[in-house]
Amino acid sequence: MKHYVNSLAGHFGHILAERERELRGALEAGKDNEVANGLAADGEVQDFKDLAERESQSDMAALDAARLAEELAGVIAARERLRDGTFGQCTACGKPIDLRRLEVLPAASFCVACQSAGEETAGAHPQSHRT
Repeated sequence: MKHYVNSLAGHFGHILAERERELRGALEAGKDNEVANGLAADGEVQDFKDLAERESQSDMAALDAARLAEELAGVIAARERLRDGTFGQCTACGKPIDLRRLEVLPAASFCVACQSAGEETAGAHPQSHRT
């Protein structure tokens, strides 16, 4: 099992910076779409189906934005761990996170064991979510 070493900081720094840029862009585009959709509907006569469809789309956009914002927060936290030298260590137990996991999920803050334990706990408490 391989683990993160400081010589990989540039590699992960680039990946995390790029993902942060993508997420910020997606969030900004989502805001622009919401504003455009709101402006287009002003003054239009709509029936209940139109209103329901618009509300459903708005709800989905809000869920997407929340998911993107949560991922962005994780990426920002990972970049901070990279700067302070704790990147690649589980924030729960302090053990190294498998390099394969970091390659797939560079913002991962938990090792597989702690992630699994958190997901089992989250089943009992749906508000909790770990990455």
